[in-house]
Amino acid sequence: MRMTAEDVLRLHTDGFNRALQQQDYAALEEIYSERYMLVRPDGSVLNKEPVLRDLREQGLTFYRIDREAPVIRVFGSAAVLTADSKTTSSRNGKNTHAYVRLVAVYAQEGDAIRLVHFQIPMLPAGTSATPNEAP
Repeated sequence: MRMTAEDVLRLHTDGFNRALQQQDYAALEEIYSERYMLVRPDGSVLNKEPVLRDLREQGLTFYRIDREAPVIRVFGSAAVLTADSKTTSSRNGKNTHAYVRLVAVYAQEGDAIRLVHFQIPMLPAGTSATPNEAP
């Protein structure tokens, strides 16, 4: 099976985002690679098990995830998805709204496509949702 941009977008939207919103930790465990790395807006880094533990134990709930202007580049068995995202979430009862430019790296692992890296720098309000194309 050769990974396509459509496969990656479907997994990210119907798999990853859906699992976050529905708090489907079993689905997230399948989507995250064993080599998964999350880089948070503050620069801190977590791998798969601490991320899953944080989601389960720290009361993080995603109410809304809006993705804008996704760009997906496939390089053989790896793909990079870049998009702007507006989220509404709650952690321990405190609601937050975030505007980020996400960078998600997916890789083919056997018959599955897994999320291996996710980075979410914060964006200032009014930032363009259209990433610049490389020449």
